[in-house]
Amino acid sequence: MKFLRSNFFSSFTYMATACLLALSGCNPIDNEVKVKLDQVTFLGSTSVTDGVDSFQGIPFAQPPVGPLRWRSPQAWVAQHNVYSAKQFASACMQTPHIVEWYRDVIAGFGGEPESFPAPEMSEDCLYLNIWRPSKPLEEGLPVIVYIHGGSNKGGWSFEPNYFGHNLAKKDVIVVGISYRLGVFGFFSHPFLGETNFGLSDQVMALEWVRDNIKSFGGDPANVTIMGESLGADHVAYLLASPLGEGLFRRAILQSGGSSMTNGVIRPEHLRRGELFARQIVGEGRNDVIDLMRTLPAEEILQQSVSAYEGHYFESVIDGKIVTSTLIDAVSDTQIHDVDLLIGSNDDEWLIYLDDEIDVDGWLKETVSPEESRKLKGLVNGVSDSRRQMDLLITANLFVCPSLFLADKVSSQGGQAWVYSFTRKRIGELAASMGSYHGAELPYVFGTHDDWLPTTDDDRKLSEIIQNYWVSFARTGNPNSPDNTPVWPAYNKNTKLTQVLDKNISNGRHTSSAFCEILTPTRYASSMEKEIYD
Repeated sequence: MKFLRSNFFSSFTYMATACLLALSGCNPIDNEVKVKLDQVTFLGSTSVTDGVDSFQGIPFAQPPVGPLRWRSPQAWVAQHNVYSAKQFASACMQTPHIVEWYRDVIAGFGGEPESFPAPEMSEDCLYLNIWRPSKPLEEGLPVIVYIHGGSNKGGWSFEPNYFGHNLAKKDVIVVGISYRLGVFGFFSHPFLGETNFGLSDQVMALEWVRDNIKSFGGDPANVTIMGESLGADHVAYLLASPLGEGLFRRAILQSGGSSMTNGVIRPEHLRRGELFARQIVGEGRNDVIDLMRTLPAEEILQQSVSAYEGHYFESVIDGKIVTSTLIDAVSDTQIHDVDLLIGSNDDEWLIYLDDEIDVDGWLKETVSPEESRKLKGLVNGVSDSRRQMDLLITANLFVCPSLFLADKVSSQGGQAWVYSFTRKRIGELAASMGSYHGAELPYVFGTHDDWLPTTDDDRKLSEIIQNYWVSFARTGNPNSPDNTPVWPAYNKNTKLTQVLDKNISNGRHTSSAFCEILTPTRYASSMEKEIYD
């Protein structure tokens, strides 16, 4: 990961397995529900037990296949008057990256790794899922659009932890969106005038929400975009993109920020793209892109594994959807006026550390000798070298960029709210993993998997977090009359952070001293600034 994690397939087996994974369970479908968009009727499902309607696998763009491969998404055109939206569509083409991540985490908690099912995959994958309360709806419910993470090479909108039924019970509409991944979503080549296809997919999905969510009872003027890990980085790109303007009012970033510390290396993307094209179709072909568009998606994916080994699929400056490096946009406060809820977990990097811990080597590679001396002073009181490394990398990639963005949002008049998720599950195995990357997701969605040791304290914290998130989506302020502990706003003077744990508290972030040294702006001068012609 840069971080961790037929066009409709029959989902009965998948859903049955996924239901076993989710502590909240999946309630039986009791009734059918209909929503009409123009001349097209979508048939969804109602769970009477949950009181939630679900619409699964609604297309928001034409299938990006054949001549539409490596092109910006095209608006979907209906071929029929009635469509079933009762099954999840396929996940986008990807390696087993996220499936293996889940299975590793399950094994870490002592569960059965094979209990996690791999979804079917297809290049035809631009669909979204909607959960809404099924009781008579007030017009204009707040909308949360969730963007999954997975290093831009894995993940899907209907991973079991992303089911939106429990949030929807709190009078909010939840939308999960998909986007192209890996070489399908972030391919660059000199013969292509476009790139950032996965990010463009997200823009089109948000445009679909703007144009259609009212028919589902949502308020298109009150949309919150939410992402975790690289999904949170996509939220940040949308905050800075001219194409994101007017598509959302608020933003939630969970465990993001790393894209502010990574270069937008256009030449490297182009070089890899040229090498990949030659690997696929040979040398000296002016029609290389047309030829590659005729190849099976499975062949493209398989060949890309070796061609892009060690490469990170990052959004690049294209002059259209990405007009500058993210750190430049944030530094110059060239971001949309929004309310922001942002935070990270206490042990983001712990589960990715191997047995060879070299704190001195990391410091030498990352910071100057003077900065290294200061940082060593901050971690010398920590006896465990793994925890030292975890603190440093977590601060560098997650905490410090998040605090930096919160500073910028609050300085331009937006409301900013910062959290630190420190909850660790009970038990020896859980303690060894800490508050790992992605650990907050079951609390946010209320989907605690059976293999997770979950206590009443976890369920109580989950309820509090959901109330915070929903209240923020509704008003821009996580505080509400729901008897949740008061969450103070973040600003440049107080810099208060809400600690989310069994006992909720607030104060300066425990990594604040690290962030005085690990400032994201130190990366700006080394980043690629070239714009596409």
